[in-house]
Amino acid sequence: MLLVLTLHIAFLLLWAGTLLYFPQLLAQQASAQDDEDRQRSLKMQHTLYAFVMTPSGLLTILFGIWLLFARGFSGGWLPVKLTLVLFMVFFHLYCGNLMEQLREEGPVHSVWFYRMLLLAPILLIPAVVALVVQKPF
Repeated sequence: MLLVLTLHIAFLLLWAGTLLYFPQLLAQQASAQDDEDRQRSLKMQHTLYAFVMTPSGLLTILFGIWLLFARGFSGGWLPVKLTLVLFMVFFHLYCGNLMEQLREEGPVHSVWFYRMLLLAPILLIPAVVALVVQKPF
């Protein structure tokens, strides 16, 4: 069971890191001055999203579900944590939609908008960790 917990935490760290970095890549593409910069930024986004962000998110959730069934559904904090994780999933999918929108239409939002997206994972990730560590209720 410790191996499953270790894998869950390791993939959570990867997923959280990509959720924190991805808005910067969106802002970088939105502020790109020439086509070469836009293409390089788009390639970085796609590579990160497809080969690191999505697999680590899926594996985090898979190992988390495994832990839920192995350890049981106990504590009032757990539904709150799962709701916050669901928001992380929605944010992940929203970033993917923004990436596709940037690829197809170009920037429809200001660079400031893309930079402000960073607030979502900055608030969600510590809240999830705090709930797991403290189990306040």
